[in-house]
Amino acid sequence: MRIAALLGASGATGQKLLPLLLDDPRYDKIITLGRRATGLRHRKLEDRVVDFENLAAGFDGLKVDDCYCTFGTTIKIAGSEAAMTRIDHDFVLAFAKAALAAGATRFAYLSAANADSRSPVFYARLKGRTEEALKTLDFADLGIYRPGMIVAERTDRRWAESLLFPALPLLDKVMIGGLAKFRSIPVETLAAAIAAFSMQRGCGTRIHHWQDMVTA
Repeated sequence: MRIAALLGASGATGQKLLPLLLDDPRYDKIITLGRRATGLRHRKLEDRVVDFENLAAGFDGLKVDDCYCTFGTTIKIAGSEAAMTRIDHDFVLAFAKAALAAGATRFAYLSAANADSRSPVFYARLKGRTEEALKTLDFADLGIYRPGMIVAERTDRRWAESLLFPALPLLDKVMIGGLAKFRSIPVETLAAAIAAFSMQRGCGTRIHHWQDMVTA
C-alpha cells in the first residue's frame, strides 16, 4: 500500500493537485497536512489538522512513501522577510525531515523559475536556499518544479499578476531560448506535471522547467 502526504492542499496548485493524487491508482491513501481540513470527502483521503510549529506530530503513526509540497506564501501575506522565511523555508524543511522519519523516500517540491540561492532578489534567493537544503536530505528521488507565472484564479491575486495576465500570451511568445523557463503556465498543467512524479521512480534529483512541465 503506497501512501502520499501533501503539504499545501489549500493553495492554488495544491487544490488542483490533490484530486489528481486521489485518482492515481498508485496510491492507496493521500494524507493532507494543514491548518484546517480540505472539506473534501474521498475514500482515500485523510486530512490531518496540524500546528505548523510541530509538523512532525502530523506524521504520528504514519508510514509514508511519497511527499508533495506546494506550500508557500507571499511577502504581502507573510508581512516580513523573516516571516516568509519561516513559512517557505523552515516549515518546508520541517515537513521534509518529518517525512523522512516516517519512511518517505521521494519528495516533490514546488519552487520558482528564478530560484537561486545566490540571487540578490529575496524571493528567488529564498526558493533557492530551500532547494539546496532539500538536496542535502536523503531522498532517493527529489523532483523540483520551477514554474514561471502560474495562471490561476486567486482570491488574493497579486497586483503584478493582475497587470501582467492580459499581456501573457504576447509575453510568452517573445520568451525564447533561456527565457522560455519564465513563460506562464496554467495551474492545471502545473498540477498535472507534479502529479506525474508518482510515475518517475528512480529519477534521482531532477529540476523541471517550463518545457518539461508543459510536455509532461
